[in-house]
Amino acid sequence: MWHDLLNLLANGIPLDQFGSPTTALLGAFALGLLFGAIPAGAAEVLALAAGAVQSRETVLPLLLMLTAGHVAGKLLWYWLGTEGHRITQPRLRVWITKATLFSHQHRQLGIGMLASAALVSVPPYHLMVVASGIVRMPIVIFAITSFVVRLVRFSVVALFPGVVRSFL
Repeated sequence: MWHDLLNLLANGIPLDQFGSPTTALLGAFALGLLFGAIPAGAAEVLALAAGAVQSRETVLPLLLMLTAGHVAGKLLWYWLGTEGHRITQPRLRVWITKATLFSHQHRQLGIGMLASAALVSVPPYHLMVVASGIVRMPIVIFAITSFVVRLVRFSVVALFPGVVRSFL
């Protein structure tokens, strides 16, 4: 198992395993969307996989599609924040309550707090997405801030295989 992991990091992933670059890009968007909508923290694993692709010129398009899908998936949670007063499902209600409390305690922080959360997850990005909807942050500002900062985060994660490859 460790040998296979080292081989993957040393040699990368050939894109022909995905069928075509278009399939890989659409897959990156779809998985980004899925992991944006389901707060499981797996988007970073996808960024890591994008960084392991052999074709260096394909990494940025993969990261762009992953990020676009991820932010699109987070729009569901932003919308839930805007409709928070109507949510009755207990598990979602807990997220809405936490985000409402947080947004009322830190109204002045806005874009800076969203950017911090999107980059280093402090406070948790998912919580800030819901809070952004609660305080009705303009959706264009939310989407652009999230996209740019998450792209930076995913790019840093994607650099890891290249760094490891340089040592192998």
